[in-house]
Amino acid sequence: MSLEESLSAVEQLIEQVSAALLAADPTSLEKNSAALRDAAADFSRALEQAAARGLPLPASLQKRADAIRSMLILHRESLARLAASTDRQAAGLLPPNAAATYGDGLGARGAAPGVARIYRSAG
Repeated sequence: MSLEESLSAVEQLIEQVSAALLAADPTSLEKNSAALRDAAADFSRALEQAAARGLPLPASLQKRADAIRSMLILHRESLARLAASTDRQAAGLLPPNAAATYGDGLGARGAAPGVARIYRSAG
């Protein structure tokens, strides 16, 4: 795959990921994010092959790659804000509970923590 083709694939998938983020469509976001990761890996391999042949990256492709980098930074920040918002919403629905889920670990007899029953005296 050529640099141009692989870069175009990345650009198309970034647009699809953006649309999925705006639509709050988790299924589409997951599918397109995985495809974007694969397309980015393909583009990276194409860059490495071009560099191995001594071909410089054309200025037009460099500008497009910079635009993709900027878009990915925006996506990362948007996802971080979305995750923080989701955490706040979950904390509002499920308030923190200081008690242990399965009890306090003392058992029915109130044994000292860290002391096995076998070592306690009967009585």
